[in-house]
Amino acid sequence: MRMRPPTVDELESEWLSGEDCTMADGLLEPFADPEAVWQAVLRILQRELTEDKISLLAAGPVEGLLALFGSQFIDRIEAEAQRNSAFAHVLGGVWRGDIPPEIWRRIETTRGGRVW
Repeated sequence: MRMRPPTVDELESEWLSGEDCTMADGLLEPFADPEAVWQAVLRILQRELTEDKISLLAAGPVEGLLALFGSQFIDRIEAEAQRNSAFAHVLGGVWRGDIPPEIWRRIETTRGGRVW
């Protein structure tokens, strides 16, 4: 276990290798670094991903960011979904879970009914 926040490179590498499909090391205390998680998600989306990997990205780090840090990231998430069709597709696989109601309403609006 690291005794420091993970880097973007580490989060991306561990997620792609299947070591940590949630990026929990970057989302949970004591070393939470949600900005690194966001940057890793954006990097991963630049790759060719299977539908299984896209599902893991939606259900793992994207849901985690929204549940734990939604108010900090919702503006960027909405903007990214508008300009990046791959990210908009990922949002279609996000489930409500622990996402706060006001953040969830904005996600539903951003998705525009595109749910899978």
